[in-house]
Amino acid sequence: MKHLLFTGLLLVSLAACSEKVILDKETQGSVGEMSDAENHTLIDPLSDAMDRGQHELEKNVVVDVSAYKDQAVKRGDIVYYGDKNISRVVALPNEKIKITNGQVYINGVKLNTFYGAAHIRGYDYKAFQNSDMAEPAKQNLIDEIFKKQAEEITLNGDEVFVIGDDWSRSNTSTFRSIALKDLKGKVIGVCTKCGTP
Repeated sequence: MKHLLFTGLLLVSLAACSEKVILDKETQGSVGEMSDAENHTLIDPLSDAMDRGQHELEKNVVVDVSAYKDQAVKRGDIVYYGDKNISRVVALPNEKIKITNGQVYINGVKLNTFYGAAHIRGYDYKAFQNSDMAEPAKQNLIDEIFKKQAEEITLNGDEVFVIGDDWSRSNTSTFRSIALKDLKGKVIGVCTKCGTP
């Protein structure tokens, strides 16, 4: 009997450890400082939806407007579109995306990377729970952001899905699907020494 119990526990443990996930070990949490924006476009984004707590993408954001002329958009890219909007690509053409309790799933598989789950000003769920924000505002944000649900949608072959890194500041312009033809470029850094755009 003990042998059967042990075998059952072992199988359950192995199944839990073998959960399929999508990893992104290449994308960095922040963009680099650039000495100039020569041959690139400099913008001040309209939204602070990309704020991870360092306020680095608020102004003087450097965009390579020719990036997608010779390369495909990748998961994790920060893209420029619309009227000075920037967001991070989380789902690619023809993929299915859904959100369950603040976690992004692509084709039913967990997106296990720093941008694959809800964040507020750089805090993940656990860190936000331990923050000194007063109640009931903290609980309201937990319910609204960290427990966010979105039904599964299937992207067309010519669109991506973007989400700002700060889900509490993302809105319908920074949390949505976008046609590839509407992408104006890829964010490649910031130039704090550059003049105002």
